[in-house]
Amino acid sequence: MSPPCQPHTRQHSNQRAEMDDPRSKSFLHLCDMISSMEESTLPCLVLLENVVGFETSGIGDSEEADHQNQQANRGSFQIWREALRKRKYNVAHFHLDPISIGLPNARPRHYTVAFRPGSLHQSRIKDATVSTRLNSLNLGTNQYQKLFALEVLQKPPTIHDEKALGNVPHTLPCIGDFLDADCKLESLKIPEKIWSKKIWSSSSAWCFDVVTPLHHRSACFTHSYGKFIRGTGSILYTGSLQAEESSISRKRDRTTAFLTLERPEDRVFDAEWSSSIDWERDMRYLSGTEIARLMGFPVSEPAVGMSAAGKDLNGESCRRFSFPDTVNVKQQWKLLGNSLNVKVAATVAEIGIKCLLCSDK
Repeated sequence: MSPPCQPHTRQHSNQRAEMDDPRSKSFLHLCDMISSMEESTLPCLVLLENVVGFETSGIGDSEEADHQNQQANRGSFQIWREALRKRKYNVAHFHLDPISIGLPNARPRHYTVAFRPGSLHQSRIKDATVSTRLNSLNLGTNQYQKLFALEVLQKPPTIHDEKALGNVPHTLPCIGDFLDADCKLESLKIPEKIWSKKIWSSSSAWCFDVVTPLHHRSACFTHSYGKFIRGTGSILYTGSLQAEESSISRKRDRTTAFLTLERPEDRVFDAEWSSSIDWERDMRYLSGTEIARLMGFPVSEPAVGMSAAGKDLNGESCRRFSFPDTVNVKQQWKLLGNSLNVKVAATVAEIGIKCLLCSDK
């Protein structure tokens, strides 16, 4: 499950008051349900995704807050832990980013995986296909079991990072591998009111996150992509990256320089940073399908240099993702901004399923 993240985001004016936020009520109701359900009806496996910061809801940094303060300022996360502890779930918490599984997109999120040991029985699995797929999982020596334990409410939770997954990729594919083969550019143009000289010549333009097809990273895309500039996602520069032997070569060098990543403390604003850019021709938003690929969706439309054949990581046929024709690009951006990275979610789901199956043997 993925409860509303707004009460826990950095943009929220008062994260400590998240218990009073109406958007927290649905999740608190689910916690209450888990605490009070008949044991025979409890889910065997529970997966949760939310923003990093969810784990400090209500009390700020849980590593600095003492137990007495935690009890006096019980936030959603503490109530969540109490419910899992009461029903004897083995729990592991993770902070994971798509970059850790080989996707060039920053979207750090908090994940909780919780399972009840010995609760899964074949009689509860009615679908024969599902039963066969579960039995075919290569459990081997399940290295993930050591990450799980009953919640110890008197202590802050242990948060695992990508190192707990093992096999962290050393290299990432470039953004160009995720771009549409047949891109409808008209709907992706950046409005002139955003790229006018009044904007890009001011220091406020320094919040543009510009990437090229050769880059190996992109910023987190939010539901406000295309509406606001700061912190909503990357825009794409498709112009030349080579300095030209001409009267504008100096400007072209300046353009390629600003596309080079530097440490924040080394960055100096240049009022002419985009003076040589043809914004109508060389800058655009990413399409919904391009962002969907970066978020791990198996998009049906092929990317550059790829076929449309639907295959999963094991080479087997799989379902493909596509937007309905009635959903325009702005609606696609909003839907994806409120979504999750499916490859990361699938990774933590597999961890939970493997541990649940091992506990049932």
